[in-house]
Amino acid sequence: MIVKADMHIHTCLSPCAEVTISPKRVVEQAYRSGLSIIFITDHNSAENTEAAMKTANRYDSIRVYPGMEITSREEVHSLALFENANDAASMQNEIYKHLADGFSEKEYGEQVVANEFDEVEGFCKKSLFSAVDLSIGEIVNLIHKYSGLAIAAHIDRQSFSIISQLGFIPDNLNYDALEVSPNLSTEQARLNYPEYAGKFNFVKGSDSHWLNNIGTVFTEFEAKDNSFSSFASYIKRKIN
Repeated sequence: MIVKADMHIHTCLSPCAEVTISPKRVVEQAYRSGLSIIFITDHNSAENTEAAMKTANRYDSIRVYPGMEITSREEVHSLALFENANDAASMQNEIYKHLADGFSEKEYGEQVVANEFDEVEGFCKKSLFSAVDLSIGEIVNLIHKYSGLAIAAHIDRQSFSIISQLGFIPDNLNYDALEVSPNLSTEQARLNYPEYAGKFNFVKGSDSHWLNNIGTVFTEFEAKDNSFSSFASYIKRKIN
């Protein structure tokens, strides 16, 4: 089958996302857009992933997996992608230990925790758009500790990417793949970053912060199914 996967989607939990982009609506829009796999990747939190996964149980053609977009001490964004909610929750617990509390009720109000019925259940009181007091290397190692995939987020962006912040990708940083933003094709990325083309596969995510953007950008590949293992095999495949 042809699998269309978007590994980078936010919900109303992320303070920079539209409040209308609830877990339920994200999954409904992804289904209408013909996506086969999506990962919910809110900033530094996985609190809305369970609601999205429950919503996905209504559909046969789409699988929803938990994730996070984590901001390191160096202000580098990395995607943490997991197969199951337990591993994502364990990662979230680690992140919350190193993340500041929110500063005000106004900040809490922009971090909405919702259920699968589109109801507000509460607000996250961590400062989700702040940096976590962990290095990139520590974050990548924790992702792998909890059986996740670590992907460098939007490496071509001029802010919050590993290349914008460090200028290069350290040899000892064990990312599983590199994501490029919607502004760049994977083919052009290989030309723009030849020093990494022989080591990493390039993938694309929409980085959706609003509903209408879901389904406009994705990574497409052929696999036997839309399981997490099929996705992992694709992004970690041997580079020719």
